[in-house]
Amino acid sequence: SPGQILGKKETLPFDDANANFLRSITFRSTDVTRFDHILLQIQEMKKEQAKKEAERKEMADIVVQDKLVEARGKRPIRLPDVFARPDLGGRRVPGELAIHSNGVRFQHPVQSEQRIDVLFSNIQHMFFHPCDGELVVLVHFHLKNPIIIGKKKTRDVQFYREASDAQFDETGNRRRRFRYGDEDELEAEQEERRHRQQLNQEFRKFAEQITEQSGNMVQVDIPYRDLGFNGVPFRSNALLQPTTECLIQLTDMPFLVVTMAEVEIASLERVQFGLKNFDLVFIFRDFTKPPVHVNTIPMSQLDHVKEWLDSMDVVFSENTINLNWSAIMKTVRDDPAQFFQDGGWGFLLEDAGADGDDDDQSSDGSEFALTDDDVDVASSSDDDSDEYSSAVATESDESGSGSDEGEESGEDWDALEEKARRYDERKRALNGEGEEEED
Repeated sequence: SPGQILGKKETLPFDDANANFLRSITFRSTDVTRFDHILLQIQEMKKEQAKKEAERKEMADIVVQDKLVEARGKRPIRLPDVFARPDLGGRRVPGELAIHSNGVRFQHPVQSEQRIDVLFSNIQHMFFHPCDGELVVLVHFHLKNPIIIGKKKTRDVQFYREASDAQFDETGNRRRRFRYGDEDELEAEQEERRHRQQLNQEFRKFAEQITEQSGNMVQVDIPYRDLGFNGVPFRSNALLQPTTECLIQLTDMPFLVVTMAEVEIASLERVQFGLKNFDLVFIFRDFTKPPVHVNTIPMSQLDHVKEWLDSMDVVFSENTINLNWSAIMKTVRDDPAQFFQDGGWGFLLEDAGADGDDDDQSSDGSEFALTDDDVDVASSSDDDSDEYSSAVATESDESGSGSDEGEESGEDWDALEEKARRYDERKRALNGEGEEEED
């Protein structure tokens, strides 16, 4: 059935606006298997094209990096026996991380073509994560622009070494043999503590050498474990640790790195009495970025999280329910100017603003001063109250004296003596009847 595409001229695939196109074509054949094979080929071609289109969209923000300039004339500083995450694929083999003129390079020990180059100019944050209370010690790079590692793009690359004492020897970080019965428990604990301390010193020194080689372009940042709090940023519970500029979780994949300078506002959700947990949502200044959710934070950490957000100069709000951030961000992206004209993020701060107004009203009410007219009115009211109290006292005295007179004029002494005489006669009569019955 022939048909013509409707629409504007610039949307047509051909220059001829009057061209006719076929909407559908029906074929018939006696060979059914041939048509089935053709249908399968068409479906595979559509899948392949859709996959290529998805990869093209995913790689759209990939920036072509400069070439790594290798160090010449001297041996580069190296960090041996480290693993990379994300890995290059294949069997997990420890490699070597070396510092060159304008970046660092991770080299596979066997396949020299497998390497990871990270330039100093592309590093946004560098973290040194000690192995205190953890199973690994690592150096992590959070990049400005994503790079391709193992046919996947990523903005986070880290190089780590396991802190297990059974795997590495304290002398040269070489693999050691298992030995049982030659050390007591106390000596083993001391050796593990000494081994962890050496790992921390080695990785921290390497990170500081990167800072020196980059000309202070890249600064090393260390997390504060004492300020950390538990939460669920993705699927599993993890310890989130603040740094000088970020909130990070680097021990398990996927990694979490939130740059606090890029946060527009933070929303504390499900904050109400009776619940054991609350949620934290970060909204970025770049509205194209999706909000970051950290769920199931213990309610006992609420004040701690508020103090940390306040110390980072991040505006935050409290809500008793979870908000639909996908719909909110769609409204913001459609027309940001209209969104801020309508009040912006004021709908998140309404409750806090109402509480602040109540406090202001109470403070204004306490600042009360009497005028001269008010003093005159108050003094006249005091005089009236004094006159009223004296009148009431006079009436009460008169009523009291009247009641005393009533009591005195109730019955005289003669009547009382007559009642007593009659009572005695009845008593004697009763006693006489009792004596006759006994006889």
